[in-house]
Amino acid sequence: MCLVCGLSCRTHFHFGGASCTACASFFRRTVSLNIRYVCKRENDCISSPEVRSICRACRYDCCINKAGMNRDLVQQRKNDKRTPKYVLNSRNVGGEIVRDYTTNSYTTLHEFSQGEQSESSPSPSVSSEGSEEFSKILDVSHGELLSYYVKQVELAKSANVKNTLLVNNIEELLEVINIQSEWALEACTMCPGVDILDRDDVVVLLKYFEFANIWIDSLWEYSTSSNKEEFDRKCDGNNSLSEFIQQAKNTLGSSLSHLNLNTHEFAALKSICIWKLGVHDTTISIKIVAQEQYHAVTSALRKYYEISSNMNDSDIATKIAEITLQIVPVFVSHSIEIPNKVDQLQTIYHDMVQFYENAGIRKLSSYEMT
Repeated sequence: MCLVCGLSCRTHFHFGGASCTACASFFRRTVSLNIRYVCKRENDCISSPEVRSICRACRYDCCINKAGMNRDLVQQRKNDKRTPKYVLNSRNVGGEIVRDYTTNSYTTLHEFSQGEQSESSPSPSVSSEGSEEFSKILDVSHGELLSYYVKQVELAKSANVKNTLLVNNIEELLEVINIQSEWALEACTMCPGVDILDRDDVVVLLKYFEFANIWIDSLWEYSTSSNKEEFDRKCDGNNSLSEFIQQAKNTLGSSLSHLNLNTHEFAALKSICIWKLGVHDTTISIKIVAQEQYHAVTSALRKYYEISSNMNDSDIATKIAEITLQIVPVFVSHSIEIPNKVDQLQTIYHDMVQFYENAGIRKLSSYEMT
């Protein structure tokens, strides 16, 4: 049993105390970034696997007082390459970084007020004020979670990175992959709920963030383009790249064109694709977080529709179902029967993995997580 959260699992000695990997990672991250959390009560919250992410102040106290972890045994970070921006900005002021129990990755990463948010986005804001529902597991309101994904989509658009569907050869594809992978690393590590996952889960999840940034973003841009002829070009001397791009346009690209999603709708779809992919080959922890992500995002999207449209409950449910079903061409492979043969229809993610292997492109999420 982990002496910090009480979870019955495989434990080891970390920093002088016995704990699960998740609590050890939490302790290392807190100490190495010099963060102090503030409890909303009197530092007497009950520590358990279900609530370990609710009060991080009491979770940290359990690391020290119950598990016997030692701050001096935590190695300091060698560089600031993967240090969150809010930490780097706080260092200019000096001293420790204090975060209260309601602080979340979205607000600390982008650090702008609700007024600034409404100016940058003309569509109705979906914030904690607009939604009473709050996810204790993710430590964020449903509205703020959807806003996080919306902001990531907006940042990607403003970055002016070349659309992956327009690359002419493998060399150009590699350039796009390298740029988008850096964006994906930040988006993944700062995503609400990721901080309570084990390192191995985060490494797996990162490759799905990369896939979404590299291909799904480009397909959405293609679906909303008024000049699709510019995408009808063949890659220089590389039939496999041309074939994969064409397949992506014919499947998910075609579906997105039919749905005509706005930024909020696409942000919800992107998050659903990422976390549904993550459920396939990971642990029970990521499955729990993924289910919470889906519930929170779809709940916030429903609230968004109620505020910004005249859709009734039936129309909203149908629209959310249509968005969710886009996971099928992305990942859910299926078989069709034809005379004397069963043909397995591969999907975008499967074919991308196969294409990368044949082209000698490195596997996604090759970063060494720290």
